[in-house]
Amino acid sequence: MQLPLTFLLHLGLLSFTKAQDKCHRSACRPTTGDLLVGRSAQLTASSTCGLDGAQKYCILSYLEGEQKCFICDSRFPYDPYTQSQSHTIENVITSFEPGRDKKWWQAENGLDHVSIRLDLEALFQFSHLILTFKTFRPAAMLVERSTDYGHTWKVLKYFAKDCAASFPNITSGQAQGVGDLVCDSKYSDIEPSSGGEVVLKVLDPRFEIENPYSPYIQDLVTLTNLRINFTKLHTLGDTLLGRRENGSLDNYYYALSNMVVGGSCFCHGHASECGPVQKVRGDVFSPPGMVHGQCVCQHHTDGPNCERCKGFFQDVPWRPAAGLQDNACRACRCNGHSDRCHFDMTAYLASGGRSGGVCEDCQHHTEGQHCDRCRPLFYRDPLRAMSDPYACIPCECDPDGTLSGGICVSHSDPALGSVAGQCLCKENVEGAKCDQCKPNHHGLSAADPLGCQPCNCNPLGSLPLSACDVETGQCACQSFATGPHCEECTVGYWGLENHLHGCSPCDCDIGGAYSNVCSPKDGQCECRPHITGRSCTESAPGYFFAPLNFYLYEAEEATPLQGLAPLIAATALPTCDVYFQQQGSDFIVDKGTIILKRNQKQRVRADEQSEGSVTFGQVPAVHGVFREPVPGSPTAWTGPGFARVLPGAGLRFAVDHIALPMDFTIAIRYEIQPAADWAVQILVNPLGKSKHCPRETPWPRPQSFPLPATSRIVLLPTPICLEPDVQYSIDVYFSQALEGGAHAHSHILVDSLSLIPQINSLENFCSKQDLDEYHLHNCVDIALKAGPQMLPGACERLIVSMSARLNNGAVACKCHPQGSVGPNCSRLGGQCQCKPHVAGRCCDRCSTGSYGLGHHGCHPCHCHPQGSKSAVCDQITGQCACQGEVAGLRCDRCLAGYFGFPNCRPCLCNGFAELCDPETGSCFNCGGFTTGRNCERCIDGYYGDPPSGRSCRPCPCPDVPSSNQYFAHSCYQDPWSSDVICNCLQGYAGKQCGECSAGFYGNPRISGAPCRPCACNNNIDVTDPESCSRVTGECLRCLHDTQGPNCQFCKPGHFGSAINQTCRTCDCNTEGTQKPVCDQNTGMCRCREGVSGPRCDRCARGHGQEFPACLPCHRCFDQWDRAAASLSKAVQGLIGLAANTEDKTETLLVCEADFKGLRENMSEIERILKHPVFSSGEFLKAKDYQDSVREQIMQLSLQLKAVHEFQDLKETMVRMKSEADLLFEDLRKEIDLRSRAHTANIMDPSETIKKHYQRSSSAEKKITETTSIIKNSEKTRNDLHSMFDTLSSKENLSLEKLKQITVPDMQILVEKVCGVPGDMPCVLPSCGDPSCRGSRTLSGHALQQAQEAETVIHNLSDQVQGWKNQLKNVSKLAEVSKSNALQLSEKLRNMKNQSESEEEKMSLLIKRLKKFLSEENVPPEDIEKVANRVLDIHLPMASQNLTRELDKIRKLTQLCEDNGTDAGRLNKAADEARKVLVKAKGAEKAANVLLNLDKTLNRLQQVQTTQGRINSAITQLTAEITKIKKNTVQAEKEAKDTENKLDSAKQQSVLEAGLSQLRTTLQRNRGRAARLRAQAASAQRQAGGLEQEFAELNNQYAVLQHKTSATGLTKVTLDKVEQLKEAAEKLATDTEDKIRRIADLEKKTQDLNLSRQEKADQLKELEDQVVALKNEIVERENKYAACYR
Repeated sequence: MQLPLTFLLHLGLLSFTKAQDKCHRSACRPTTGDLLVGRSAQLTASSTCGLDGAQKYCILSYLEGEQKCFICDSRFPYDPYTQSQSHTIENVITSFEPGRDKKWWQAENGLDHVSIRLDLEALFQFSHLILTFKTFRPAAMLVERSTDYGHTWKVLKYFAKDCAASFPNITSGQAQGVGDLVCDSKYSDIEPSSGGEVVLKVLDPRFEIENPYSPYIQDLVTLTNLRINFTKLHTLGDTLLGRRENGSLDNYYYALSNMVVGGSCFCHGHASECGPVQKVRGDVFSPPGMVHGQCVCQHHTDGPNCERCKGFFQDVPWRPAAGLQDNACRACRCNGHSDRCHFDMTAYLASGGRSGGVCEDCQHHTEGQHCDRCRPLFYRDPLRAMSDPYACIPCECDPDGTLSGGICVSHSDPALGSVAGQCLCKENVEGAKCDQCKPNHHGLSAADPLGCQPCNCNPLGSLPLSACDVETGQCACQSFATGPHCEECTVGYWGLENHLHGCSPCDCDIGGAYSNVCSPKDGQCECRPHITGRSCTESAPGYFFAPLNFYLYEAEEATPLQGLAPLIAATALPTCDVYFQQQGSDFIVDKGTIILKRNQKQRVRADEQSEGSVTFGQVPAVHGVFREPVPGSPTAWTGPGFARVLPGAGLRFAVDHIALPMDFTIAIRYEIQPAADWAVQILVNPLGKSKHCPRETPWPRPQSFPLPATSRIVLLPTPICLEPDVQYSIDVYFSQALEGGAHAHSHILVDSLSLIPQINSLENFCSKQDLDEYHLHNCVDIALKAGPQMLPGACERLIVSMSARLNNGAVACKCHPQGSVGPNCSRLGGQCQCKPHVAGRCCDRCSTGSYGLGHHGCHPCHCHPQGSKSAVCDQITGQCACQGEVAGLRCDRCLAGYFGFPNCRPCLCNGFAELCDPETGSCFNCGGFTTGRNCERCIDGYYGDPPSGRSCRPCPCPDVPSSNQYFAHSCYQDPWSSDVICNCLQGYAGKQCGECSAGFYGNPRISGAPCRPCACNNNIDVTDPESCSRVTGECLRCLHDTQGPNCQFCKPGHFGSAINQTCRTCDCNTEGTQKPVCDQNTGMCRCREGVSGPRCDRCARGHGQEFPACLPCHRCFDQWDRAAASLSKAVQGLIGLAANTEDKTETLLVCEADFKGLRENMSEIERILKHPVFSSGEFLKAKDYQDSVREQIMQLSLQLKAVHEFQDLKETMVRMKSEADLLFEDLRKEIDLRSRAHTANIMDPSETIKKHYQRSSSAEKKITETTSIIKNSEKTRNDLHSMFDTLSSKENLSLEKLKQITVPDMQILVEKVCGVPGDMPCVLPSCGDPSCRGSRTLSGHALQQAQEAETVIHNLSDQVQGWKNQLKNVSKLAEVSKSNALQLSEKLRNMKNQSESEEEKMSLLIKRLKKFLSEENVPPEDIEKVANRVLDIHLPMASQNLTRELDKIRKLTQLCEDNGTDAGRLNKAADEARKVLVKAKGAEKAANVLLNLDKTLNRLQQVQTTQGRINSAITQLTAEITKIKKNTVQAEKEAKDTENKLDSAKQQSVLEAGLSQLRTTLQRNRGRAARLRAQAASAQRQAGGLEQEFAELNNQYAVLQHKTSATGLTKVTLDKVEQLKEAAEKLATDTEDKIRRIADLEKKTQDLNLSRQEKADQLKELEDQVVALKNEIVERENKYAACYR
């Protein structure tokens, strides 16, 4: 036992060594063998004879006595002794046992479709297939393969006797390239009947394969499964229907004696042998010659097919071996630190294709692709090799101070100066182990990427030359500095980085800031609301600081006292509201002053005692006076005006909007007229103490204070204490001083009352120094002056602070959006920048003398000084107060019915008009048929005398003007006879134009017979009453030698044109003419026979000369005359013959050649003359010579004219020819001589001349262009000279004028530019303030408005572009929808055509079946089979499926009713409809075959049931069609509604949406109609098929009845036949009914199609309208876009 085992081991080692030798340094492949060997269990067939029992089969043989039928029994495997009749599939495997020809595989009889399948256990390389058949080879077969164990299959090749019939879509013939799929007819012939082969080679040797390992070739030659499909048997024609003998199918079957599947295991060139895929026991051996599937891989590869590298051989990418290149896998290089690796293509490419193996799990503290580096925290020992396990040594570095937690230099590098093991310190760390901070650094930490942090002591806040604490880093700070680095100031200071001396105080405003604490960085204080600036001293945009006289109350708006009716009630709230408050008052602030005005309309009346003032109401003691400011003069009052108060009267001011409790000083503004001292008494209510005002109000009783006449404002000496949330009333009574005496008309004009806050009443507000400055500069007095004032800096600062404290911040400007230029106002006072003629602090009212507050400001009243009572108008309507009989907005015209402004007088219109021209007094719209400036005369067609009272009556000419029988311009009444005399129109006459005038006809007194001019062609005297008939219009007295009813003909004996008055007497002899004498058009005389001549005044030829008798001559005259005429004609012919050189007579044939030569010579001479080659003098000589020749030719021509006079014409012509030849020869010699002398070689000079000519032409062209440029330059230069002269003269004149101009007053220019008086400095804050009126501010605002307008235009342009893009997108969507609809329509049309084709095929089949059944002697078996086939035909879809599909169609129809469904749902519905159609067409056919009459009866019952279901389906279809009709009507209605909407649409998006909806609805209707039409056609076809089935069944029944009548049938059979007959009759009745209903459905479908076409036409019209509107929108859009460019 030991010896055989050793032998086997040596044999295996020898085999392995041999395999290695085969694969050494080259590709190697296993040997090819038969893949069927050893795989009988893996080979199967779909059909094998005798598997279920013994089965007979026969062979075709024509030998007598030979056995033709045999038995096949394959229930057991083949055994030559016991089971020799077994023909299983494993018999085809090649073997070399005796009696091999007795084994084969055989399929069942008569089966066409049989397959053989081989399932392999691994991927093999397939080379060829050889099939050897026992019987006929298949008429058609195909070979398939699979590479995924049978999941998918690909055909390798087709084989067929008739490729076009068996595989119509496959190319027949030889392949044109590797892998071409073709059908081969070589191996499918019917001969030989036994032993025929089918050979398949995967790779055709005819084609050269460049790369056998390409993916395409590898996919082509590999397989895991092989399948051979036999599809058609070869027969000898005895299997036709009804014509074959019993058992003929037993002669035809597939029988295969041998099958070879050539191939080998697939190893990519890395193995020379293969082993079993699964490991088997050692005592199990494979059959000899078996091809295994497991490769024995070489070249360090691995896998069943050597498709990958081994685990540690990953240094290069795996590749198949090819030729002498083994492409072996290479081991990874890991320096002995790893035994695992993987391939990385990126690393391979980065190394230039040298190494791609990446080592895994490196040991011994190494890392890298090849384990060739030390890991972090280790470094390379320079004394050890890299493969040494101790090559890497740990680092000794402080992890807190080194980079990456203690990493050191891994290896020494002299080039970089690095030493292995050196610690890499962080930036701010030092020391050998990186464990110390650098100087001026602190806090060594591992979390710090720099190791230590620098001290960073701020040099501005820290002490010089000081260091920080090493542990904490705290720096030594200077005064007012703090922080770890002395980087910030202490509280109340700021600016460490901004100031040279360190931190500075915050200096926050005491009123504008909450405290004196500011930001240490920028010094920003914490400001109150709407206050900005570092120190909180500036107001935010749109806000202002209230002035001292913020609490100001206008006197004209106060309540009058002494029991008088209130003039204007005061308001309650001093907030700057624009229009209305709850108390019914307007809030107005005028130049920093609050004015409360009662919103009550009152009539404006003039104050006769005040110049330019207006009073409201009629109050005896107190009334308001409005004063219009004088342009250019400062305003000395507040508000719109004053309150005019008489002595003893008073005013009550309501105060209820105090912000803080404090003391106020009362200030009263006034004017006294006439000048005298007055006194005032003050009473404040309510009285008493409060917690905010500890002391009692100073005036429990009225206190009297003087109002000097020399002053305009008085400050009451005693302040009053007021507090919030309390309603106060201040009563002020005015009286005259007793010592001055009272004047009769004395009064006082009270302007306003102000409450001035006391600065010293605010606690902790300002210092004593601030108070002293406040009183020193008289801040109160300056602030109370009217108009803009320049406050001292101290006053302005304290007032701003006090305002911020009182109002808790800045006050909103609330500039009126229409009355102001912008939202900002002045910083102190809050005055907004008003538009023209707008007043008030908020610019919310029109100034006195203007009206109509709007975005443009206010309009001046412009009341007419003569027509109005005052220059002040209504501020809302602008209506001026007009004088009597004066009207108009500005009282600048007369009232209606008056004229002559300003001295308006009533209109003078004689009572026929109410209105007249306001300037001239000319009356408008005169009534009573009058006209004229004062309606003083009647209009044309009427008569009368309006000034005297006689009204205008219609003229009777002969009827009134309103009738169609009025034929006059006008009429008048005779003052003596009172008759009415008409001024008739042309053609009418008589007093009342009742008759026609001369030259006219008609009857004017009869309607429809007016006078018409007589149509006499201007040939009558229109003044002659008898020239034409006045009744008929016939012309009676024609002039100009004319006649006729219309004088349209010339008289007899005249000719010409009667219409043009050109008739003249004929110039003819009357004795020689006939009637008429001459032609009426030409005047040619018409001579009688025998007379001639233009005037017919002589006898004609052939007659005697005795005129006018002119007797005919004798008969012989005619004969002689004809002979003379013929002779004359002959002479003329001879003359023409001589003149004509081309005459064809025989006498001149000799001259023809001579003249032809002369003509050729002349042509040559003319050609030479046309192309000159010498000078003009030479040309003249030649020309003279030519003239002499021409003269000779002319002489010859003259001689030819007398050709009949010469007897020797031929000799003369010969002589002339010789002379011409001599002349031509002399001329030719002359020309040749000249040519040789001057143009020896004419071609080259000619080309040279052409080139030079071209150059000369181009140079001339350039010169011409240059000349034009020079001319233009010269012209430009002259123009510049003239312009320079003009400018010089103008400059001299301008210089003289400048010398004469004096220096203007700069103060006026400063005032216009800066908006301030010229004596004041034009500084930047003043000139740039919004309150300024200068050109700089105005231009700034204008620029701002222009920029805003530009932004608006840009946005508008973007919107327009967006709309345009939307229109384009909508248009594109419409085009896409249209194309989709067309595609769907095309698909439906194709489906319809296909359906009609199927119907034609079915009809043809039925005809053939009828013909077959009508033949005699048809066997009953054939009839039964035909009946079974007919009964096998059924509906394309089962009834349940049809019901489901109808439900789906109904749902789709319901979905179609919703016209507003979006495109997504429509697409989804269309997809579902397509799926339904595919399912309906692809329904499976029934497979059951009826074998007897019982099954036939059941089948007929099923058909009857199906017909019932069809009936219900048709009913449902009818209902659906009705519903579709309703939907169509609804769609039509919606289309009409949409059309109406489209007519009124203004935007393209709406139009496009409506059009898209209409298109969608139309497409849905079209699709629905098409589907219903298809359903109806299908139902019709089904019904037709059933009708045909019924007819065929009747025929079959008749035949069966005839055949069974002789033999007789059983009672059961007769009953069944009777039942069948009844069912067939009922089926026929149902079928006819369904045909009728289908016809109705077709008619309804046609109606729907017509309706659809109408809707399509309407949609086309709507689409045209939409396109027109779209074009109009685009055109307007372009226009609008052009406006904004």
